[in-house]
Amino acid sequence: MNENIELAIKTLGSQVKVANACGVSQNAVSKWLNGSSKVSLEHALKLEKATNGKVRAEDFDLSYADLLSRT
Repeated sequence: MNENIELAIKTLGSQVKVANACGVSQNAVSKWLNGSSKVSLEHALKLEKATNGKVRAEDFDLSYADLLSRT
């Protein structure tokens, strides 16, 4: 289980609310939670904002390419 996604769900209240905050489907959040899909930098930043910093983008396992695209 992805602890960052678990915290986002706990903070926002449900997988659907996390999905809405990120502009994705509930199924995408489920895949993030069980580790079958990675959270992108874009979505990690949205989660950080939606949770008022309780979930931090830097705590996700982001790829080097994602980090370069931020600069």
